Order: sequence, then C-alpha cells, then structure tokens
Amino acid sequence: MPTFISDPPQIVYIVLGVCLVVSGAIAAQKQDRRAILPFVAVFFAMLAVFLIDKFIESPREESVRRAQMMAAAADANHPDAFVAQVADTFEYRGDGEPKKLTREQMKSHHIWSQLRQFDVHVAVWEFSRDDVKVIDDNTVEIGFMAKGEGRGSGKQVPLYIRATFTRQSNGEFKLTAFGTYDPLDHNKPLKIDQFP
Repeated sequence: MPTFISDPPQIVYIVLGVCLVVSGAIAAQKQDRRAILPFVAVFFAMLAVFLIDKFIESPREESVRRAQMMAAAADANHPDAFVAQVADTFEYRGDGEPKKLTREQMKSHHIWSQLRQFDVHVAVWEFSRDDVKVIDDNTVEIGFMAKGEGRGSGKQVPLYIRATFTRQSNGEFKLTAFGTYDPLDHNKPLKIDQFP
C-alpha cells in the first residue's frame, strides 16, 4: 500500500476537501446528474483515503506506536514489555563507538534497577513527520524527544532520540538501532549515563 494513502500527509485531505467543496458547489448550482458525479467521486475518494488511513498502519505509524509502547514499558519498569518491541539484536549509538546488544542483555541490564531506585517517569513526544527517514520498504528511522524525570526529585534528563525500526520475518517492525542526542542540537551525540 503506497504510504501517501496509508499515511497521507495533511495536504491530501486539504486537496480532497477543496475538490469536494468545489464539486459540491457546482452540483448545487447546476442540479443535474452529470454535475453530481464528480462530487460523489470525490466524496468516495476522500472516504476511501480516510478509511485506509484509519485502519491500515504505515511503517512510520507502527514505529511511533512501538516507541510509545517502549516508553510506557520503561515508565512502568516492565523490561519484558520493553524488549517485546526490540529485535533480537540492536545497536546503540551514544557519543562513542556503536554498541551491539541482544534482547536478553537489554532485559537484564542494570538500568532497570536504576529506573526503579530513582522512581523515574519516562515520557516521549514530538513525533514529527519531518523527522522521519524511510530507508527502504522494510526500514524506517524516526526522531522524537524523550525524558526521564525523577518523580520525587523532579530532576529531568531530556534527550532527542533517533530510532531505526526494521520489519522482522513475522512482518512486525522492531527496534534495530537507536541513538541519543542533545535535545537542543540534534546532531550532537549524547550518551545515556551508565548505558550500555
């Protein structure tokens, strides 16, 4: 399914909406069958785009949903739910050499005890369409903001994250790489303390 239909940009709805209004005005003015056909065609085209957009998830939408699920799992301190969104192996890019980790290494990493100890609230936001890079049909990279905040202390650690999701053999997109960057300079790598 082409992405411009399964995940249409707002301009598609705007163009279809303008066409609908114009064809509706012409049909109302002429009031004959030939004039109403374009209005009906545009109406059904807009309905089809809306239904496809609503019920068929694009790679970008699936990647965003999985990143949000990972943040919710980290916030609730559920390593199993977190690694369910991760490929068998993935790569972390901080401020040094990229490091490869397995799903099991991530699940048993000491970062989970730190999140528990400091009662950290994890949140993600700002999943902009402008921050999406489609590498190929099976790989998409998304950028978004994230933060960890101590519930008791109020201390925040904001990050900008670029995450790569790749289609697995079962058809699902899973995290295969991610990098952390300065929240103000998205090109400056910033390592997560004591990770990996």
